[in-house]
Order: sequence, then structure tokens, then C-alpha cells
Amino acid sequence: MKVKACIYTDVGQTRRVNQDAALVKVANTKSHGRITMIAVCDGMGGLSKGEVASCKAIRALEMWFHEELVLMLPLTGKELWEAVENSLRRLIIRINTDLKRYGRNKGLSLGTTLVCLLQIGERYLCLNIGDSRIYFINSKSISQVTKDQSLVQEKLDKGIISESEAMEDAEKNVLSQCVGMVKAPVPETTIGTFDKSTTVVACTDGFWRTITPEEMRLKLCPQMCVTDEDMLLECKKLSELAVRRDEEDNISIAAACMEF
Repeated sequence: MKVKACIYTDVGQTRRVNQDAALVKVANTKSHGRITMIAVCDGMGGLSKGEVASCKAIRALEMWFHEELVLMLPLTGKELWEAVENSLRRLIIRINTDLKRYGRNKGLSLGTTLVCLLQIGERYLCLNIGDSRIYFINSKSISQVTKDQSLVQEKLDKGIISESEAMEDAEKNVLSQCVGMVKAPVPETTIGTFDKSTTVVACTDGFWRTITPEEMRLKLCPQMCVTDEDMLLECKKLSELAVRRDEEDNISIAAACMEF
């Protein structure tokens, strides 16, 4: 299986600091073939040192990929995925504890969203806290894999507001969970199987809030991403489009095309 991947990030029009952080890691293994991790973290814009929170979370995920995941690779099947999910849940608790401790020592409040996808073979595990998102794109469709952990999403679920009203809601930036600001964050978990070539897109709200799913599909479907450079160029064009549409937040995309 081949993987083409890229990361693109833009500080945006109004922010002085880019509080987003992103990760794409790819490794070849003897027992499971190629393994890929894609992650995006969005430091809380209303809190001090959001860039520290997102960077610490991404570095912890990177260390987990290199140091802890390898210890589980002798496992197979259900046993492997249960071990991976439990290990990632423990990692999120550790990140949360570390951020809270750092904040207490510095007299700060800091937090971050966290969304990541781990692919092993044709299977994947997705974890989400906050309102960064993961989308799957193929030649004909795009699907949102994650569900936002936000007050606006709760209103949508209860039928209080419509999709169009959600974009203008006064609480659109208020999260129900983030890493670093709650006692023990509970990630939304999705486990599944890729059934065809798929582009995985992990992005912050500065991207998905302004770019429509269909615009993502047309630019980032596997057929358009012939090389890493093609994918990076299309991510850059979409980010620039978001800026032209007056998106004020940082904009970040991590993408990987899984070809089967």
C-alpha cells in the first residue's frame, strides 16, 4: 500500500500566533505492512499559550507512535486494536494531566482539541476531542468521520438549531470538551475498514468552517492527488480560498491518500 501525504498550515489574517499543530507519520512493518498516523491539534484561541498545548499534544502522539505502538505490533486482530485503543486513551489522559500541571505551574489556562487517525492495514482507529475534524474522501463522495464535541453540535442533536443557523450561532466556538481543561476527557472513538482508495483529511475549524465538503472532495480525492506535491498544492489553494473568504482563525490540514 502506498501513502502520499502532506501538512499545510497558515496563521490566517488576524492571529499573530499559529496555535495549530499537525502530524503525519508513516512506517513500514514486517507484520502489518505500512502504518500511518494523522493528527491535528488546535490550541484554544481564547486561552494563553494555546500553541504550547497543541505542540505538547502532537509531540506526545509522535513519541507514542515511535515508542509505544511498536510494543503492540506483535499482536494481531481484535487483541491488537483493543491494546491500541486503550493505550491511546491512556495517552490522552497523560497529555491532559501534563497540560493541567504546566498551567498550574505557569499560572495559565491552556487547552487544545485533538483528532487523530491510526491506520494499520485496511483498518483504522479514529479518536476525537473537540471540534477539529477528520473527513474521508474517495472519487465520488466525502464523509465526515468525527462528530464535534461542542455546544453547537449539542444544539443540533437536540433540534434546537439548523445546520445553517449553526454557522452563525453565538456559541459556535464553545467546546464541550478539550484536552487540558477538563478532569478526564472522553474521546469519541470510531473504528472501521477502508474499502477503497481514500484520502484522509484532518483539519482544524479554521479550514472546515469556510471550505465546503464538496470543495474538499474535488481538490483532494485520490485521483487529484497523484503526488505529494499535488496534494500540498491543493491544500494550499483551499487554505488561500478560506483566507479570501475572511476566515479569521488559523488554518491547518494534514492529509494522506491511502491507495489500496
